[in-house]
Amino acid sequence: MINQKQKGVIGIDEVGRGPLAGPITVCAVYLRDWKRVKRDVFNNSVRDSKKISKVLRLKIFKTITKNRKINNDIIYTLHSKSAAYIDRYGIQVATQKCIDACVMGLARQGVDIYGVLIRTDAGIHVHDTNVLQKAYIKGDERFTEIALASILAKETRDAYMHNLHTNNPEYGWNTNAGYGTEKHRTALQVHGTTKYHRHSFLQSFKQLQNKEEK
Repeated sequence: MINQKQKGVIGIDEVGRGPLAGPITVCAVYLRDWKRVKRDVFNNSVRDSKKISKVLRLKIFKTITKNRKINNDIIYTLHSKSAAYIDRYGIQVATQKCIDACVMGLARQGVDIYGVLIRTDAGIHVHDTNVLQKAYIKGDERFTEIALASILAKETRDAYMHNLHTNNPEYGWNTNAGYGTEKHRTALQVHGTTKYHRHSFLQSFKQLQNKEEK
C-alpha cells in the first residue's frame, strides 16, 4: 500500500483509437515522485511514445517494469477493449470504459485517486467527476506521467498485435499495428476481414474510398 500522506500525480493516455484492427488500449500511471522518474528514466526530458524509437521505448518499458517491482514510485494499470466490443458499443464508449477501469485499478492498488491530480492527454477524461483532473493538448510531450502511460500502452498493444500477426501475417500487423497502411488495405481486398478487424471502421473506410474514387 502507498503512504497516502505522500502526494503524487496520475497520467492517462490511450493508444489504438484509429486502427482498422485490434483493440483500444489505455494506461494509467501513478508517480509518487515524478521529478525523480523524469531524471532517472527520461534523463530530464519528456518523450512521447510516437516520437521515440522502438529500441528506446522498449528500454523505458523495461525500466518502468523494474521500478515497479522494487518500489511504489511507479504504479500502473492497463486495460483494453476488443474490436468486437468497439463494433458493438463504439470507440468512445470503449475508450471510456478502459479509462475508468484503469483508474479503479490504481485505486485497488492503494492509490488515492481523489487525493492527487489526474492529467490526461487532450480528448479523454475520467468519468468520475469527483476526481481532480485536467486535460492537456500534447500532454504526452509535456508531462512525464502521460508520456509513461503512452509508452506502456503502445508497447503493450504493439506486442499484442505482433502476436496476432503470427496467425495473420498477410496484414502486416507486426509493423502497422492494425492501422490502415497500403499493405493492410491491399490484404483486406485479397483476403477479406478477420474477427480482429473493426467492421464498423471498415465500413467508414470503404465509404471514404468510394468517395475518393468518384
